[in-house]
Amino acid sequence: MRPKPSVGVLLIGLAQLALAGGVPVAAPPPDFRVNVQDRGIELHDFPQGAFGLFEVTRPTKVEIQTSFDIRWVNVRPRSAGVAAVIAADHRGVTLVATDATPLTVEFNDDLVRVVHLFPYAADRDIPRPATPNVRYFGPGLHEPGLIDLRDGETLYLAPGAWVRGNVRSIGTNNVTIRGRGILDGTDVGGPGVVGPGRAGLSNLIYLERTTGARLEGITLFNSHGAWTVYMTGTTGTRVDGLRILNPSVDYGDDGFDIVSSSDVRVENVFVRTNDDCVVVKNLGDVDTHDITVRHCVLWNMPTGGNGLEIGFETRNRPIHHIRFEDIDLIHVERGSAISIHNGDAAVVEDVVFDNIRVEDARRKLIDFAVVYAQYGADRPASDEENARRLDRGGTWDGMLTYSPAEKPERAKFRGHIRNIRVSNLHVVDGALPYSAIAGFDEGHAVENVVIEGLQYLGRPILSAYEGKFSVENAAGVEFK
Repeated sequence: MRPKPSVGVLLIGLAQLALAGGVPVAAPPPDFRVNVQDRGIELHDFPQGAFGLFEVTRPTKVEIQTSFDIRWVNVRPRSAGVAAVIAADHRGVTLVATDATPLTVEFNDDLVRVVHLFPYAADRDIPRPATPNVRYFGPGLHEPGLIDLRDGETLYLAPGAWVRGNVRSIGTNNVTIRGRGILDGTDVGGPGVVGPGRAGLSNLIYLERTTGARLEGITLFNSHGAWTVYMTGTTGTRVDGLRILNPSVDYGDDGFDIVSSSDVRVENVFVRTNDDCVVVKNLGDVDTHDITVRHCVLWNMPTGGNGLEIGFETRNRPIHHIRFEDIDLIHVERGSAISIHNGDAAVVEDVVFDNIRVEDARRKLIDFAVVYAQYGADRPASDEENARRLDRGGTWDGMLTYSPAEKPERAKFRGHIRNIRVSNLHVVDGALPYSAIAGFDEGHAVENVVIEGLQYLGRPILSAYEGKFSVENAAGVEFK
């Protein structure tokens, strides 16, 4: 997919003529034009809408002009408190962006074509292009392909930079990826990108065994079929202000995958993708702990995955002290808003979900389960057997079926979920989805789950019945 920029105009069709019955017919007008403080900004088209970036240092007026009639508009997240005013001719809206919160503008309750507005705070300590240990990309199109970062190096994408390629750093200290530009994954991935020495070739950003890596400010666009930001075996990673926008409908293009890593902080990010938006996994089978995800706006699209997830790949070593807080889930079109899926033998414990706002969840709200699944270490060796055992249409995507006689053997490889707190989870719009809390059996239960301050449209939910919960093989589930 190529970017289609213009000043103030989103070019969906070029200004050209087409012959229809011998009569010249003008191309249709562009869907959107955007002005910020009465000046046009560059927009970028993609199948589900358009996005634009601009600096904001004070309350900033934004005008979106449309080629179609508008009778209703939603600006998300609702917690931003941004109201849009529809123009008198019903061909545009005006709103005010007050800070760097990413905003999604939806017209006539239609998710087919939306506008994502990505305001950003002014950049500081900007490096010069010739600074030692800096890979600098200025405004314009660049096609570097794979960028391998070494110890202490900085990759800087200036505002207006559109960089086609991906970034990898393995076994390094203190690498930095920052700026206000765009990293485009259109040409990343495809056949032949797996195997020895090929790690990270399918991801937009791949960090392996790094210490003190810093990712800040850039927009990642069009990762398809691979985890977008993949950090594995990392320590001290800090992510601040990234935006991920994946128009692909491919399954498997997670947003942030925090894998076998500790002392990680992800904050002030936006993710729109299929599969998981932010997920913690433990494929490396090490003690995984002290991970904080906060101040995020997330959109899980309908192919699969969840909003906030731990699992399925949990293996054997503990996963603990994980915190998700102050997060807006504006759409969860397929999976769960918040979930823990323990598909292996690990203990997952001391997890907090706090101050989570859900605007539109179509299927599940809370989902904590110990399961036998196609991602576990004890899954069948053959793809054919996995496919045969899949519980298609069941509660859990990827769960494998088994006979009663097989259950004792499968139980040997199951773990635990315990000491989980969900505080101030508020469904602020849409329907109330069902929830599931389910252990594998009595010996592999979900234990000590406190759900405090759960609300649906402002109404407190104080019981499993009120909240549409299915609870099985669970002990100590408490509503407050």
